[in-house]
Amino acid sequence: MLEHIFKGYYPVYVAVLNILVHVAIALSVLVSLDRLVCILKYAFIRLKAFVTGKMPQQCWNFQPLPQDSHEYPMVAIQLPMFNERAVCQAIIDCCCEMNWEQSKLHIQVLDDSTDSKTRELVDERVLTWKERGVSISCLRRTNRQGYKAGAMKEGMEILSRQGYRYVAVFDADFKPEPDFLMRTIPHLHANPNVGYVQTRWVFTNPDESYLTKAQELSLNYHMKCEQYVHSATGSFFNFNGTAGIWRVHCIEDAGGWNSRTTVEDMDLSLRAYLKGWKAIFLDDVTCLNELPASFFAFRKQQHRWTCGPAQLWLKAHKDIWSSDLTIFRKLELTIMYFGARKCATHFVALGFFCTLVPLSILTPEVTIPTWVLVHLPIVVTLTTAAFTPKGWAYSILYVLFENAMGMVKLWAVITALLDLKRAQEWVVTTKLGSSDKRPGTTMMIPSCRIYGGELLFGIMLMSVGTLGLMQMAHWGLSSYMVVQGFVFMAFGFNMVDVGGILGGRMDREVISFGQQKAVTYARAGEHGVMQRQTTVPVIRLNRRDTIEPVESCPPEFALLEQSRPSSPSHSSASSVETLPSTSSTVLSESMSVIQIDANSSPTSKLSSLSLQGSSAVPRKGFRNTETQLTDIMV
Repeated sequence: MLEHIFKGYYPVYVAVLNILVHVAIALSVLVSLDRLVCILKYAFIRLKAFVTGKMPQQCWNFQPLPQDSHEYPMVAIQLPMFNERAVCQAIIDCCCEMNWEQSKLHIQVLDDSTDSKTRELVDERVLTWKERGVSISCLRRTNRQGYKAGAMKEGMEILSRQGYRYVAVFDADFKPEPDFLMRTIPHLHANPNVGYVQTRWVFTNPDESYLTKAQELSLNYHMKCEQYVHSATGSFFNFNGTAGIWRVHCIEDAGGWNSRTTVEDMDLSLRAYLKGWKAIFLDDVTCLNELPASFFAFRKQQHRWTCGPAQLWLKAHKDIWSSDLTIFRKLELTIMYFGARKCATHFVALGFFCTLVPLSILTPEVTIPTWVLVHLPIVVTLTTAAFTPKGWAYSILYVLFENAMGMVKLWAVITALLDLKRAQEWVVTTKLGSSDKRPGTTMMIPSCRIYGGELLFGIMLMSVGTLGLMQMAHWGLSSYMVVQGFVFMAFGFNMVDVGGILGGRMDREVISFGQQKAVTYARAGEHGVMQRQTTVPVIRLNRRDTIEPVESCPPEFALLEQSRPSSPSHSSASSVETLPSTSSTVLSESMSVIQIDANSSPTSKLSSLSLQGSSAVPRKGFRNTETQLTDIMV
């Protein structure tokens, strides 16, 4: 077929294709071996830890905090956000509930939001916690210069003048545990040469759709293997931008936050590494966060995450080679970290498997070894999926989705290397608050966007696969091409959002926002549990009917054992000051619903609500656990 197209130039085409295939095979083997070596290192480190009984993080000093909490170091928490109305209040609540001496902790909300509703929600929550005695402030800029890095830099200047020694950073969709600071600060406090501590991400919505499941497999490998191994072996590993804590002196010594790339976190951690600072990855300290369920948001996130490292490689290569690192570390950074992991990987996914391999099917003169096409990719895929529970069941899904995202990632690398205008694009990843619904959230509806690049690749792959099947040549590879082409088409028509062809949910008990599905309950006298994704604020009273600090906002509640109408005496006996812009739902045995809506000012009160002798006992786990409420009378 191609002979008729190229005619006299067909031999030239075959020669060029042969060269490109061999180059692509070399890159594919390099990328695969790098991943397999990382996995072997992980296995060795785990085996060593099992034999010695000592985990990698235990090799560092750990200095317990003083018994007198007034001697704790000064710690600040920075919360950068931009128009994230679905999750902005939840992260403020989480950080204000941290277990730390109140006089030694400050929450700094860096709100660049232009959306009036988001600003209102942030202001309400800040004012609420300030009235409760928490040291919290909200910093707003008149422009978004430097985006997240610019906001962090301006906030850091204020914190530095006020004498704070450590600063934790959380994106708006994260939910840190109350003991986060208690488990991370001692590592910084006892090791003066450690610049930052990174904790492991865990996810609230991996089963929401096929898209979030594929993301979970990828990020679990990155967190549980890559970051873990590089920290344990002393190699460079980057700060992930959130769920970590920095030494203020390290930030200042490395030159502060810089907006020259779209990965300000990697930029700062690289400059700190070149200055000689060390870093610790804590695998046993986790922080919940939300995976983007919107394909549009995911595309923007991956473009930024892929473009930024390539930008940084160009801007920092001179600093790498002029640093005091050993020649081995310099080569590791240049060739393996940036060259193979951050750039070559994306050329292999799209350029080799989705372009050169289909052309080889149509070109009998070009052959690719089976071990390159089948055996090596299977080993890499299964070992990658092993870091996710039952990940092997989604390994094919993971490969198909990763290849389909190759269009976005390869273009991101090209824009960075050519320093095109789009390389400076910084779009906040939209989060829907799927595990923590808050005021102002909206139902996610699949968008009508169409992506031409993915559609063209889908048509090409399906055509090549169909032709191969008709000619009974390479039937296994041709079948794969048809399936991969279908996935590209689904991406092109944006059918991976919830509700699309490839947007199905993994767990039918997960609730779509705005729907009341998967609610399990029983009639009077039976036990039942209402399953929901909404995080409902809980006001907990002790036996003297005084408000205690809220420790958790669980999504599931046991049915109330008793429900009796409130008497006038009870109504006048006490009133509860509610959180602003929140709603709580209470279910009685007869399944009657009382909706309490408080969208008024932070000082509004519900004089008609009386809680008598209530108690809340959360299970282990923060904000995503089941709480039992007993002896409540409304």
